[in-house]
Amino acid sequence: MNIREVAAKCSKCGYCNVCPTYRIEGWESVSPRGKMQIALAFLNGDIKIDAKTVKDIFKCSVCGLCEEVCPVDLPLISFWEELRYELTKRGYAPLSVHKKLKEITYRHFNPYSGEQEKRDEWVDFEIKPAKTLYFAGCTASFKLQNLAKATANALSKLGIEFTVAGRNEYCCGSPFLRTGQRDIFEKLFEKNFRYWEKAGIERIITSCPGCYRTLSLDYPKIAEEKGYEFNIEVVHTVSILEREGKFEKIEKVKGTYHDPCHLGRHMGMYDEPRNVIRKLGIDFVEMERVREHSLCCGAGGGLRSQFKEISFEIGRQRVLEAMETGAEYLITCCPFCEYHLSKSAEKLGNKIKVVDLVEIAEKLISL
Repeated sequence: MNIREVAAKCSKCGYCNVCPTYRIEGWESVSPRGKMQIALAFLNGDIKIDAKTVKDIFKCSVCGLCEEVCPVDLPLISFWEELRYELTKRGYAPLSVHKKLKEITYRHFNPYSGEQEKRDEWVDFEIKPAKTLYFAGCTASFKLQNLAKATANALSKLGIEFTVAGRNEYCCGSPFLRTGQRDIFEKLFEKNFRYWEKAGIERIITSCPGCYRTLSLDYPKIAEEKGYEFNIEVVHTVSILEREGKFEKIEKVKGTYHDPCHLGRHMGMYDEPRNVIRKLGIDFVEMERVREHSLCCGAGGGLRSQFKEISFEIGRQRVLEAMETGAEYLITCCPFCEYHLSKSAEKLGNKIKVVDLVEIAEKLISL
């Protein structure tokens, strides 16, 4: 189905009013149902849309909760991405901050303005050629280098031979694909894919769910469109920890787990991180909203960059939900979730520590 057909099949039932943004804003124009009706009228040529309406359409983290609860099983994740692309093609988008991040990435190959020559600044080991590549991603490379180091240490302790691309690693393009800016996404794909071909990479490991979803689902699609063969296996670090990790037990630590949207609803990975948490001996307690119905951290889909107040309110709600469990640690498997929820926790007085699962697991791997 094209996006017009998807919008036309909306039953207007209201189940999608679980949308985190709608629950904050309260306006029908930001509910998934309302946006779909606006989109249908716009695509049919029945109405014109203004800048405010376009902003309302982008007030969405593409978390996928609306798709999860949709009674007619509409593919809403792809719908929002296709709609944003259509708005971009017609000149209604990108929004100001999204456009600025694109310009930054054209210059620096990452949206953080990090110097490309310093992308591997976190590396404290000799880089050798290997068939397996650890793709750190932009957030771990420039904002959470402790996570990049912990992942590399974990892989080494597990006896996995791997390499890193360093300054030859480029943003995977996920932030731009999610915000309708496919031109730069395709350029970033070309740069990464050409390097992997040259380096003989057969497997990619990443700790970032955004990278994981993009490299495993979106890259093969664009490769096929361009007539390339994409034969690279892509795995998330938590799968390796679950399958190959043997751990010492940690004592007297109570933790809860936040499902990243790209790892959970986008990729269906719910059990693996929970299995690792239990292997570590953590006193594990679930939040009220978990797994398929988990609350988004509020940062994805370009929401944090363009609409910070909405993003941080969603993050605040998620941290409060974690605190209600009495847990000392809010554990996740996503650098972007860790980064955003840490900032949200700071605003609430740092009463719970936000950490990536690999940062705990790496220290407890049995040698």
